[in-house]
Amino acid sequence: DAETGLGAEAGAEFGFVHLGTGLSVDARGRTLLAHQEDRFREWGASFAVRLQPGLGQGGLSFSLEPSWGDAAGGAQALWQAQGGFGGGQALGRNVATTTTDAPGWTPDRMAMELGWGVVLPGGGEVTPFGRWSREGADGYRLNAGTRWTALGKPSEGEDEGRSRGLRLMVDLFGEQVAGGVRPTERRIGLLGKIGF
Repeated sequence: DAETGLGAEAGAEFGFVHLGTGLSVDARGRTLLAHQEDRFREWGASFAVRLQPGLGQGGLSFSLEPSWGDAAGGAQALWQAQGGFGGGQALGRNVATTTTDAPGWTPDRMAMELGWGVVLPGGGEVTPFGRWSREGADGYRLNAGTRWTALGKPSEGEDEGRSRGLRLMVDLFGEQVAGGVRPTERRIGLLGKIGF
């Protein structure tokens, strides 16, 4: 099996974040330099633009994430590959492997999310959101729901915007998945995350 043989890969990543606006840009690329199976080729690239204002600021948030080939390699592919719904922003990412070295301009996968945060009087934020992704040539995933996010109270003398305390996020969403020969599936999901 070519995918389990010995090989070496190289990758590069570029990131830019503007703290004032919450705008970030990420670009990643990787390629298989050598493999014990001569005919096995693998490469990947991804690009992401996100606008995510800090908690308590509210307003517009969006993300656009196209990717080509196998954007995650090595151990990173194991951590990012998730099935079903969940992962990322209430959306699982399918990691695909390609054996072609002829990249095209049309992304193999694409994900877009749009939301609007509303600051709650007692702290925290509620964000209604919609997300669409294309996974492969004929599959798509559509999510719509609401995200509730809250931060723990900052320690004495700690800046509230940079609090490292407890962070809680809960998504309640509906999802439709279609594509290929599978019948269209509709589900309701509840996703919770706690960060420290």
